Amino acid sequence: MNRGLGMKTAFLVLAAALCVSGTVLSKERNGHTQENERYALLEDAFTERAKGILEARGYQNSGVTVTWTRENGGARSYRVEIHHKRIGSLGDDERRRLTEELYCEEFCGEVEELRIIYI
Repeated sequence: MNRGLGMKTAFLVLAAALCVSGTVLSKERNGHTQENERYALLEDAFTERAKGILEARGYQNSGVTVTWTRENGGARSYRVEIHHKRIGSLGDDERRRLTEELYCEEFCGEVEELRIIYI
């Protein structure tokens, strides 16, 4: 009889612990979801702006690939790859000017690092 009561008690304690941890994890997931949605809007705006700049400079149909990683402190670092065969022939000064034009204060202010790479 005591053993059955102990097993039931242990089961109820375990079930309660799982419910509490599930609630905490769910709230944490919601926080990440909202953060991801906010960054997704920034990424889309940056990508559209970059494509507009590239088209205005004569690089129609450029590919813009944005990837990110989350650092230990939660900050994001971005790598932006610009794909266009004519960009490969640019000199260092022209690439630097293009990179400066592509940087966006509202996006760069939100991220830890932004690297633009031309492929």
